[in-house]
Amino acid sequence: MRISIRHIITQEFTPPARSVIQLMRLRPRACESQSVMSWSIDADVDCQMREQQDAFGNFVQTLDADGPLQKLTVTARGEVETFDTAGVLRNETERFSPEVYLRDTDLTEADPALRKFAREAIKGAKTELDRPHFLMRAVNEAIAFEAARKEPVSAIEVFKAKTGASCELAHVFIAAARSVGAPARFVSGYLASESDGADRAADASDLRGWAEAYVEGLGWIGFDPSICLCMHDGHVRLAVALDYLGAAPLRVSPLLSAKRSMEARAAIVQGQAQRQA
Repeated sequence: MRISIRHIITQEFTPPARSVIQLMRLRPRACESQSVMSWSIDADVDCQMREQQDAFGNFVQTLDADGPLQKLTVTARGEVETFDTAGVLRNETERFSPEVYLRDTDLTEADPALRKFAREAIKGAKTELDRPHFLMRAVNEAIAFEAARKEPVSAIEVFKAKTGASCELAHVFIAAARSVGAPARFVSGYLASESDGADRAADASDLRGWAEAYVEGLGWIGFDPSICLCMHDGHVRLAVALDYLGAAPLRVSPLLSAKRSMEARAAIVQGQAQRQA
């Protein structure tokens, strides 16, 4: 599927920021499930923008702008050709062994209740592949999907509240998977949702997160508990990490105490059909 993406992030600073440093992960990597046909990242202010790869192999852009800055808009846009690989990630360069992704973080730690939930969810599993599938279904049934917060909360808090955004359901899945010995990691990206006919459209929820779990003999497989489906050709991967904070499309560090408001929206289209968030 050919997917066109326009991701616009607008920020306003009060009082105007004297300078701003931003870390962004806004460029997708190519793998068997996606081929990047074109991509650009632009800002509407004079700035320096450098790109390198982080420890996980994600493309990271560092934006450095002098002020005073009252408003800043960053736009990432391009076209990605996606392919349905039944959720299996192939031809992706891996810098770490799967065991690294058993490591807990503040957002993916499991408490006794979550560990018990994970053990009960996989009771009927007959194969290693069954386990993450059973966990995905259990998380989807236990936690109601809701709009994203400004910053995600921990898997423990989401599991207690029984509601969460896509990235938070992914954190619960990751915490549960790691608690039963299955390596799991967070993925940031976009999802082109099914609409009428053969077209794919987007709304605000299409800026989202899901998870990948490692299955011996198959490798990494994408699981999206918010829709209870494996990664398919509607998913576009941006970055992977231990949790949301390591894969977030944007991390901001103003160099003075300025209040910041932010709006992020994406338009994802196939062919001529489009709905903008």
